[in-house]
Amino acid sequence: MKSFLRSISAMLLIVFFASFCLWRYEKLSFIDDVTAYFSGALDRFDRLLALAEPKGEEEEEQPSGPVDSGSNYTDYNPAVKVDATLEEALRQGLNNMESVIDLSALSPTKDAVKAAMSSIIYSSPEYFYLQSAYGISSSEGAVVSVTPTYTATKEEVLGMREIYQERLAEIVAGAPENGSDFDKILYLHDYFIRNYTYDETLTIRDAYTFFTQKTGVCQAYMLGLIAAARELGLESIPVTSDAMKHAWNLVKIDGAWYHVDITWDDNKSHPTLTSYTYFLQSDAGLVAIDAARKEADRHRAWATAKAASDTKYDGAAFRTSNSPILKHGGVYYLSVSASGGSARGMILSGTDITALTHFLDIKGGYWVAEGNRYYTGCYADLAVENGYLYYTSGNSVSRVRLTAPQTDYKVYLITELGEGESIYGIVGIENGKLTYLKAATPYAKAYTVGTLDVAQ
Repeated sequence: MKSFLRSISAMLLIVFFASFCLWRYEKLSFIDDVTAYFSGALDRFDRLLALAEPKGEEEEEQPSGPVDSGSNYTDYNPAVKVDATLEEALRQGLNNMESVIDLSALSPTKDAVKAAMSSIIYSSPEYFYLQSAYGISSSEGAVVSVTPTYTATKEEVLGMREIYQERLAEIVAGAPENGSDFDKILYLHDYFIRNYTYDETLTIRDAYTFFTQKTGVCQAYMLGLIAAARELGLESIPVTSDAMKHAWNLVKIDGAWYHVDITWDDNKSHPTLTSYTYFLQSDAGLVAIDAARKEADRHRAWATAKAASDTKYDGAAFRTSNSPILKHGGVYYLSVSASGGSARGMILSGTDITALTHFLDIKGGYWVAEGNRYYTGCYADLAVENGYLYYTSGNSVSRVRLTAPQTDYKVYLITELGEGESIYGIVGIENGKLTYLKAATPYAKAYTVGTLDVAQ
């Protein structure tokens, strides 16, 4: 209809304009009159189209698409304030899975709707059934309604919600009882790294699929952490970077906000290895830790609703650890690399995670690399059982009494290692049997399991 009216109107304008020129040819005010006449004709033409234009025309809106697949976060800025009343109206409609959410009573602008929908999509993991594409119906500049796009039917979503809650319950079941805010976020960070992997297909972005398949891209990690942190009473909000095509989290612990990028910390294939490079960083710390990287590999140009100004954890010893932090009896234990000497690394301990002190040196075989070389990093994993602390070297498991580490000391040499294999992690200890993992490199996807009798 629009195109037909435009064609007819254009022809009429040409005829009118030619007639006008002949009629006014002798007038001194020719140019001014032509301008006025033409301007008025265009105005009448716009009004004519407005009368013919149907009200509430559907306009497809596609907020920032999936991370890591060439799309971006241009349309989503977490720092933009969202109208609370509008957001609540949208949430009610989404909760009920309404096919059309009526906003006529609010008459918001399109920009306000876009901001609210983006906020919901990228910070509310419970709407895992909501696609990023939606329709906007507007009239005279005000939005009348929003048409969401759902990935499943209402009946299907009811069942999916139950599974979603079950998976969340499983995730937080092992969280430390009466743990501090630090202990809770540490648990979640390590849990996702140990049990989840990055989605190389670059297709899984929602929390439901992330929880059920235990894989996803950065957006899924972000939403998963928001959901799990909420279950433990922690507040977490999204951080996005269009320049990086990346998303991660801010987490509030003990009243301060910190960056937590589990996706970038989960960069090793081996299940017992971890990284704390991007765990509880301040804004300044995040910039500093990436300073030596090339620009494409730095955290940069991010947007979020809060500032992470507290630098409490920036210089923590765990920043360089390759193995999970262990807490037992209120004391933290941490393995890190050692500089010089015969030690393969050292174990630090203390009740304050930011002020750990030397507990003992790690000795034993090197972690070999390509048969005739070795890694300088420390990959000692830790476990506690019956008053003893166990740690691994490249070819042994050592046992020390927690109360007398220097005097009660035993080494178990592991002879069941293949050519070029080293020990990379402890799975656990049960009934006097310690289960460990062995592989050719700390980044190997293929590994084998070994057991050791430590009851003797």
